[in-house]
Amino acid sequence: MKINELKLVYFSPTGSTRKIMMETARSIDAKSVSFDLSVYKAKKPALKFGANDLAVFGIPVYYGRVPALFMEYLQNISGNGTPAVLIATYGCREYEDALLELKTELEGRGFKAIAAAAFPTEHSIVPSIGARRPNKADLKQAAEFGIEVNRRMRKEESFEGFDLHVPGNTPYRKYGKTALFPKADPSLCTLCGACAKVCPAAAIPADDPKKTDHKKCIGCMKCVRTCRQKARAVNSIKLGMLGKKLTKVCSSDKKAEFFF
Repeated sequence: MKINELKLVYFSPTGSTRKIMMETARSIDAKSVSFDLSVYKAKKPALKFGANDLAVFGIPVYYGRVPALFMEYLQNISGNGTPAVLIATYGCREYEDALLELKTELEGRGFKAIAAAAFPTEHSIVPSIGARRPNKADLKQAAEFGIEVNRRMRKEESFEGFDLHVPGNTPYRKYGKTALFPKADPSLCTLCGACAKVCPAAAIPADDPKKTDHKKCIGCMKCVRTCRQKARAVNSIKLGMLGKKLTKVCSSDKKAEFFF
């Protein structure tokens, strides 16, 4: 099947998902166009993909699910029998229902899931878990995944009748709610506004970046990673408690899983 254009659609606040996406895309023989949905857009873009496009969707797993904010963007995205590749990254715990939820949503919007992968990465809140992942070995696996996707696209004339099986259960897990909201230290904050510009949920007022709207905040930690002054952080006591809890249920040596 000839690929007209490779469409990369991803949500990657801390960059791990994007790294996996880009390494996968390098192994697919087609010109690519990226749509980074981790940059806040007041007006959700309407994207329509054709039957000869190949769409690759990438998300980090939140509470075993697709991020609710990404699901909002998907409401304006549609395909026309467009083959789709699904990528989920997770902080070395589990990815549970995320791939199934993403597959179900996309196929209901005109896409045809042909391949999927789950990659363990550094935990966004407790970075000591899965530290510095994706590493070279992870990126090599992402490239190998892309090579296999490319081979199958070239081999198959059509994916009609094909049904990709991925792990997951319905009803999906309930979304949790984070109690770890990044706060700004007034003594360190220089009011540069960098955190407000990068917040995917528009939870930081541009005119007062020392504040955080906890009703909008999704706890992605992008502001913490972005702040050069180290002015943004979560409560150290709560972070320590979460770290102990997650250490018991996470495994930093988890391996990637592919589904074809």
